[in-house]
Amino acid sequence: MRTQIADYLKDLTIGNRKELFEVLNFIAPLVDCWSLAEPKSGKQIMRYASANARKSAYVEFSIPKKSGGQRTISAPIKPLKAIQSAINILLQSIFVPDNHATGFVLDRSVKDNALIHVGQTCIFNTDLENFFPSITKIMIRKALHRELGDKLQSKEVINIICRLCTVPNSSGIEVLPQGAPTSPALSNIVLKSFDKDMSKLAERMGCKYSRYADDITFSHSKSIRRMSLFWQSRIYNIIAGYGLKVNEKKTKTLVRGTRQEVTGVVVGDKINVPRSCVKHLRVLLHLWKKYGYTQAQIIFTRDFCKGKEKNLVNVIDGKINYLEMIKGKDDSTYRKLKSWFNRLQWKEKQRSNQMQKAI
Repeated sequence: MRTQIADYLKDLTIGNRKELFEVLNFIAPLVDCWSLAEPKSGKQIMRYASANARKSAYVEFSIPKKSGGQRTISAPIKPLKAIQSAINILLQSIFVPDNHATGFVLDRSVKDNALIHVGQTCIFNTDLENFFPSITKIMIRKALHRELGDKLQSKEVINIICRLCTVPNSSGIEVLPQGAPTSPALSNIVLKSFDKDMSKLAERMGCKYSRYADDITFSHSKSIRRMSLFWQSRIYNIIAGYGLKVNEKKTKTLVRGTRQEVTGVVVGDKINVPRSCVKHLRVLLHLWKKYGYTQAQIIFTRDFCKGKEKNLVNVIDGKINYLEMIKGKDDSTYRKLKSWFNRLQWKEKQRSNQMQKAI
């Protein structure tokens, strides 16, 4: 599918709204946004182009942050989400992110981000506060002209993408919504020059640099154990120059002898998962083994999810897949926990089949 889209877009330029709509109607059926038999008209796509239309086209809700507090999600309603999903595939197909950007990039992950900083003496982590809503329509428009002007060859096309992929905030400023499928790709487009500036600074510092979404990491292997205040101020100046703000609460320096983490992955002489991750996985598997799946699901919802329904199998499966990604298929811890999970699933299936036969 992606090869087909890439081939279609390879030598294609988009010079007006009609050509943009044709491209979206080619992409959308391939990624199940809408049917080939029912292409969207320009009028249907532009239905959400006005700020007023988009104000009512999002559903807002909050989810808890790992670090505490709440994160507000602005999820587009289904018709707008379909249009944004098609635009997202278009953007991903014609934009090449900076090599130092590892988040929201095909074939890159938190593992790739962490590997950059393995074996370093000092790791400096900071975080961009209120990331997506800090990126405005003006910033997006400039970045699309700068990075994709050869493909998106008219102001009209760029303006349509900007309008369809932003939402007015409480002050009336149109920004990236936290929850739209296009926000990750657009953030990488906006921050491509930021990543270049940061990587140049890192080179002058004798450091390594990477960015995973809003998480920024510098590291070095010098004998000095701290990042100097001079260099920290240079980092902060670049961030401020792009209209972004540092989250001081998430800014920290990690040195050898302490647990060094990059985007949740432990880095030392090699990458690893935090012990708490393995411990939590063992607890969930033990609950299932001891109480059976039905009771374990009840306990999990009550004691681990504050009453919010989450599927225990899916959670365990996700954690085991994460373990495999970081530690590898040959790791003994991964293999033992994966085997335990498979046995529990098999027993649950056998129990379910016996109950069906009894009925």
